[in-house]
Amino acid sequence: MVLGRNLQPDAVSWLFTSVLKGLEMHGQHEGCNATLSQLALLIYDALRPRYTELRMIMNQIPDIQLQALDQFDQRILHPSSGATRPAEKKRRDQFKKLIAGAVGKEVHIRNLPSLFKMPKVVKEPLEIIEDNALLSLFAPDTDV
Repeated sequence: MVLGRNLQPDAVSWLFTSVLKGLEMHGQHEGCNATLSQLALLIYDALRPRYTELRMIMNQIPDIQLQALDQFDQRILHPSSGATRPAEKKRRDQFKKLIAGAVGKEVHIRNLPSLFKMPKVVKEPLEIIEDNALLSLFAPDTDV
């Protein structure tokens, strides 16, 4: 598992950035948002104490509240500082608010051209088939 190993800082940065890019691209869908936000929280929670690069990535999220990020970091970096660890749901909600700027918005494209439609192919009736070959298959046999 990733948590028990020493990783290169570039690998950790790539992993976390990839999850945030997934949120940017697919975050407007509730199912994707919930899953990717949870994954980002797990990565940040587990790897932030050892990798300061994650904090630098969080600083690049548009509209992030730095004071709220500082408070969140303090709970991760110093869990025994007298404050009790907030409930999991509250932590998730706090983290979702922090990364809200990374979540993609739904795109509406106006004035799209209509799709190309294939013209209907008119099939020839059976009577036009060359030499009436099909009709001769069902004709009564007079030779028998």
